[in-house]
Amino acid sequence: MSTKKKCGIWAAVIVFTPILLIALLTLLLYLPPVQNWAVKRVAAYASESTGMDITVKHVELVFPLRLGVEGVKALQPIDSLKNSNDVTLRNKKDTVADIEKMVVDIQLMPLFKQQVMVDELDFRRMKVNTTNWIHEARIKGDVGQMALRAHGIDLSKELVHVDDALLSDARLSVELSDTVPPDTTPKTNKWKVKIQKLKLKNTALALHMPGDTLRVNAYMGDATAHGTYLDLFKGLYQVRALDWRKGRVTYDNYQTEMLAGKNISVLRPAEGLDFNHIALSDMTLKADSFYFCDSKIDVKIRQAQFRERCGLNVQQMYGRFVMDSLKLQLPDLCLRTSSSTLQTMVDMDMNAFADSAPGKLTAMIRGSIGREDLMLFAGAYMPQKMRRNWPYYPMEVAGTVKGNMQRLSYSGLKLNLPSAFQLSSDGWLAHLNDMSQMKAKIHLDARTYHLGFVTAMLDPALMKNVRIPNGLILKGDVAVDGSKYATKMTLWEGRGRMNVEASVVTHTKKDGSLDMNHLAYRAKVQAHQIQVSHFLPHQKLYSFTGSMEAQGVGTDFLSNHTRLNAKAKVAQLHYGKYHINNLLAVAHVANGKVHADIDSNNQLLKGLVSLDALTNSKNLEATVVADVRNADLYLMGLTKVPMRATACGQVDLKTNLKEDHYLQAMLGSIVIKTQQKEYRPVDIVADVLTRRDTTHAVLNCGDFHLRMDTHGGYKKLLSRLDELQGEVMSQLKNRRIDQVAIRREFPLGRITLTTGKDNFISRFIEYNGYHFKTVDMDLRTSPMSGLNGHLNIDSLVAQGVQLDTVRANVMTQGDTIRYTARIVNNKKNPQYVFQALVDGELAERGSDIAARIYDANGKLGVRVGLSAMMQENGIKVSLTDTHPILGYKKFTANDDNYLMLGRDMRISAKLQLESSKGMGVRIYSNDDNEDALQDITIGMTRFDLDKVLSVIPYMPDVSGIMNGDFHIVQTKEALSVSSNLSVDNLVYENCPMGNVGSEFVYMPMSDGTHAVDGILKYNDEDVATIKGTYQSEGEGYLDATVGMDKLPLHFINGFVPDQLVGLEGCGEGRLTVKGSLSKPQVDGEIYMDSVYLVSVPYGLRMRFDNDPVRIAGSKLLFENFMMYANNESPLNIQGYLDFSNLDKMMLDVRMRAQNFLLVDAKENARSEAFGKAYVNFLGSMRGALSNLKMRGKLDVLGNTDMTYILRESELTTDTQLEELVKFTDFKDSKQETVVRPKLEGFDMLLGMSIDESARILCALNADKSNYIDLVGGGDLRMTYNPADNLRLSGKYTLSNGEMKYSLPVIPLKTFTIQDGSYIEFTGDPFNPTLNITATEKIKSTVNEGQGTGRSVDFECGVKLSQTLNKPGIQFIISAPSDMNVQDELNTMSVDERGKVAITMLASGMYLANGNTNSFSMNSALSSFLNSEINNIAGTAMRSMGLDIGMTVDNSLNAAGALHTDYNFKFAKRFFNNRLSFSVGGQVSSGAEMENAVNNDTFFNNVEIQYRLNDGASQYIRGFYNNNIYDWLEGQIGEYGVGFMWRRKLQRFSDIFRFKTEKQALPRAAADTLKAVPAAVQQK
Repeated sequence: MSTKKKCGIWAAVIVFTPILLIALLTLLLYLPPVQNWAVKRVAAYASESTGMDITVKHVELVFPLRLGVEGVKALQPIDSLKNSNDVTLRNKKDTVADIEKMVVDIQLMPLFKQQVMVDELDFRRMKVNTTNWIHEARIKGDVGQMALRAHGIDLSKELVHVDDALLSDARLSVELSDTVPPDTTPKTNKWKVKIQKLKLKNTALALHMPGDTLRVNAYMGDATAHGTYLDLFKGLYQVRALDWRKGRVTYDNYQTEMLAGKNISVLRPAEGLDFNHIALSDMTLKADSFYFCDSKIDVKIRQAQFRERCGLNVQQMYGRFVMDSLKLQLPDLCLRTSSSTLQTMVDMDMNAFADSAPGKLTAMIRGSIGREDLMLFAGAYMPQKMRRNWPYYPMEVAGTVKGNMQRLSYSGLKLNLPSAFQLSSDGWLAHLNDMSQMKAKIHLDARTYHLGFVTAMLDPALMKNVRIPNGLILKGDVAVDGSKYATKMTLWEGRGRMNVEASVVTHTKKDGSLDMNHLAYRAKVQAHQIQVSHFLPHQKLYSFTGSMEAQGVGTDFLSNHTRLNAKAKVAQLHYGKYHINNLLAVAHVANGKVHADIDSNNQLLKGLVSLDALTNSKNLEATVVADVRNADLYLMGLTKVPMRATACGQVDLKTNLKEDHYLQAMLGSIVIKTQQKEYRPVDIVADVLTRRDTTHAVLNCGDFHLRMDTHGGYKKLLSRLDELQGEVMSQLKNRRIDQVAIRREFPLGRITLTTGKDNFISRFIEYNGYHFKTVDMDLRTSPMSGLNGHLNIDSLVAQGVQLDTVRANVMTQGDTIRYTARIVNNKKNPQYVFQALVDGELAERGSDIAARIYDANGKLGVRVGLSAMMQENGIKVSLTDTHPILGYKKFTANDDNYLMLGRDMRISAKLQLESSKGMGVRIYSNDDNEDALQDITIGMTRFDLDKVLSVIPYMPDVSGIMNGDFHIVQTKEALSVSSNLSVDNLVYENCPMGNVGSEFVYMPMSDGTHAVDGILKYNDEDVATIKGTYQSEGEGYLDATVGMDKLPLHFINGFVPDQLVGLEGCGEGRLTVKGSLSKPQVDGEIYMDSVYLVSVPYGLRMRFDNDPVRIAGSKLLFENFMMYANNESPLNIQGYLDFSNLDKMMLDVRMRAQNFLLVDAKENARSEAFGKAYVNFLGSMRGALSNLKMRGKLDVLGNTDMTYILRESELTTDTQLEELVKFTDFKDSKQETVVRPKLEGFDMLLGMSIDESARILCALNADKSNYIDLVGGGDLRMTYNPADNLRLSGKYTLSNGEMKYSLPVIPLKTFTIQDGSYIEFTGDPFNPTLNITATEKIKSTVNEGQGTGRSVDFECGVKLSQTLNKPGIQFIISAPSDMNVQDELNTMSVDERGKVAITMLASGMYLANGNTNSFSMNSALSSFLNSEINNIAGTAMRSMGLDIGMTVDNSLNAAGALHTDYNFKFAKRFFNNRLSFSVGGQVSSGAEMENAVNNDTFFNNVEIQYRLNDGASQYIRGFYNNNIYDWLEGQIGEYGVGFMWRRKLQRFSDIFRFKTEKQALPRAAADTLKAVPAAVQQK
């Protein structure tokens, strides 16, 4: 072999040997043993170089470059545990990586071109932990699979192109570090990564902020990103499209709380949408682009949907989000839910809220927020009551905001919640970052509708009385200038308006809180016709007009630095039916001095109240002075009768604002005025002193003396009373009374009261319906001696019940409290004479009590002893005296009697009472019936109602024998009652009712209802039945039929007071009743069988029409219903009574009658009025029964002839307008009058027209010897209302009449009332203005001197010219036929003529100028004889219906001879006063008979008059008068016949008015009743 060849061989060996070695090594790497050896060496090297423990379980390399690795683990020691003394902890390591399987498949050939083509890179079940490799964060977690394919990795160009990437089943956590060191390494990483498609499945990412204060979790169930581009050098991250489905995102900002001395982060989401804790689920996000580079983010969201934890369900969201380090932009963000839609635009510089050089903000919002979403946003901040009542309409919002912290303006801000409110506002704010320099100006314009959701937050009791009316309009401005805040607002409500101008200047303390002591304020409020009732609907407050001004500094009125000047004025306030005005209040506060005045000048109160005070932080001294010139207590609602008061008062107060307080009060110069009287009570003086160790109080007023003294201050006193109450309640709960323990809680004190009637307080109590003569009370308490005292009351009258003597005592003897009571009514008591005694004591388990009642004769009528004891299961009551006396009868009770009221409200009883004559009462229960809560039977045998009830004071007068029983069974589900009662010879209040019985059954049925079955019997005949069912659920439902079969209507007569009116006859019919008991529906018909309305005292007897009365829909219908008088003239009634609402029954009736004989009665023992009264009536009554309104027209016709008897004794009347009951005290002869309540709510307007021919005779005594006989007429107007009571106006003109009356010094005289006299009513019906002249013709001898005289005819009588209370009686005398005497009378004064008149009336003599020469015993005897003749003859002839008068006149002639004239006159009326006949005559005797021309004529004056019509306007008159004196012809006679026509004229043309005007109801000024139909109005 040549050298050359050898060299070639060695050269080849040298060249190919490395290649072969490499090839050999490469081949060896594909051998598993070599692979495992190589991996271990590499792992060992890597472990040594990194300081970690790296292991690989298995490696497999497949040609050319497919590498599979299994079981890769990398462990790193934990730095914080390296120096631990515990070997176990020191050797503990942290897993950095744990890869179960990794596959890498790289193409070989592209590597030679510096390109990497990765066919497969797949990691399975991998755990990663960056530990401290990355300073900024720590990433750890599990990855189920991470795979990618990249065919575009260019190493030279540093470009990576990934075709597909997948991250699946990953759970990664990113924990950010507290501090991040700055990265000073120059950036040399210029790699660019493009990922064509990136998919994430079932992957969760958690981000934790330092300290674990903030966590963000994101879950991607299925997310795909297309066109992802990463430029690591530029920091550019961009995604062309993102589709994220099945996503979840949570954001939690944890709150830090101190627990166990450590700050612990606590997760407590708030109710509703909590921005610190956001949890989004069911999330779908589709974005068209995502861009992030150099701190700029630009996202264009095409569609997003998600559901928030609170329930917010966003169905659609789209828009663009742009943010960088300088600006945030949301140009077109839109969000929609099922009930809301919002569109926003935001353009904001990131430094818009910076303190200096801020940027700008522009934001716009428009849309609507649904109720559900609004509730979520409000969360717990909205009260539940407001949430429940919030309207279901979406709230519309709109507005634009521009500016920054230096100046922020907004415009077009609108909030609109349909049915609730509208709000719009514009304005600006400046210097928002400094409140002390902030400025603002805001304009508001709001309108409200229904704001029930606001008032719903009030207390339920307050919510009934307060509301916000619809239609409120608010407009105004608010201005802020640093610490000064000002507003100017106007509020409109209906026609009312309120203007408000206010400003406040604030100051802050060093700690930043508001300094209220230096708060300066100014306010001015003006209200005009504000309807307060729209805000306070139940307070009877209506229109209000007033103003208020205030200016001051500070709010602590005990501080010397506080200043205040205030003024308030009430110009007009409508309260109820009253109008209050002229109320002024002023106040001044400065330098610790306070002065305030309240000046009132209106119909309720006229007076001045002043306050002066000295204040500081430790003491307060104040004086209140009141000068009340007039206070209407009735209008104020303090009294039930009209009453006015005037008074002066003063209150002095001193206090150290701690425990020492002193108050002294005085009320003096009191004047109380009523309609009848005027009182001037003595002063009221009160002193109250309380210190740490003493409380003292005194109240004195005349003979009223109240005093209290206790040990300890008022705080201690209140504390002891609270402890006493707690001890008592605790003992009652434990069913055991420890009197020693209770006594220990008693305060040490004493209360005394002594009072009579001579004081203001007693008078005030009297006018509220309670009367007493004297009261004496002394009550002492002590922890040692317990409770002791007495109460004595004399002559107590309450609710119409008079008790003459009341005595009560309580005393503590040993460990027991004993009590006694005694009530005694003396024999002079007009109601009931009895004596009642009660005594008892308090025991450990209850109380024993014994009661006795004696009648007027001292006979024992009732004796009962009872024991009430508390037991574990209830309270047991039993008779301790087994031989009680009831109704004078001695009963025997069973020894084991009891009545148990269990704690479970079950009643158990066993009581049997029997008398010797068979009367008995039995009460027992069936305790074996465990299914029933109650099973009780009450039985009565031969129970004498009169005997038992007569001895019980103030029980109704009832007599009869009762037999029967009651049976009551109550279960958890139902109640059943059955009874069978009968009363023989029942008499109620002296009204016989006969034999009355009843049967009743109330029994549960299988369907849940109750059967109702009842029968009313009269004389063993069924007269009324009820049958049906009752459902007790809810308000209850009754379905029953009521039948009446000849039901006697006189049953109700006993319940009518004094039986002034009553019914006769029977009623028949059938009614159906359906509905609740509170609002039943009643239908049916009632037939009247010979029914009469009867009044014996007033002679009234009216027959009801026999036509049926229908009831339809709970309305009693009067359909042309007739009531007939004795002359068969009907009273027509049309209308209805609606009783569908028993709490507010409504009446609407119209009544009409013509020539109605209202009264047709003869005199009897009970007569108050008798005769005949004919009327025409047209009227109506409407409204609720508690507030009836009556309008009517009443004509008293000319054929009326009535006699009314005013008895000499006190008369008890019941007129529905004013009812008086008079009692005579047995110790005091002075009468006590109890004023019963007025008829509240009744409003009457009655026009009255009295015919001029109507005759009314008022008998002034029982034998009718004194009377007033009136003939006249007029038009009157009668009104009544609760405020003004009865009012009467109009003129009653007298055309004729006479008065027969005897005065103390004047014998019985007959005065003729002159035509033209009248009585004028101007309001008060009991005090009219009188203008009445009544005279009597008297013939007397006038002395002419020398013992001679002549006979003169005088007219002598009385003249009333003032009011009825002060009639101004003037005695008058005249001599119309003798001019000389008349001239003499004219020269006298009024008083002198009065004396002459009285002398003539008393003696029949004319004694002028004190001259007694004319005194004649003969004349005096003649006057007395005239009186006696008239008295005797009048009484005798009046029984025949004749009015008669007789006189005897004696005179002496010049010769001294006696001449006597006997004059007589009698009259009678026929045919209901249509025909009147009068005859007069004269007979003479004695001297000068030859000159008596007419002595042969017995009758010299005859008159007959006949009335042609009912209106008393047309008469035919015939007369004969033979006693006429003519100056030319002397004594002559006249006779004739004539026609007389009377007309009332308002104008001359009325003479020719012949048609009768339509009769219409009078109307009040504010009458709101509908007009009565013309058919009813026409006569």
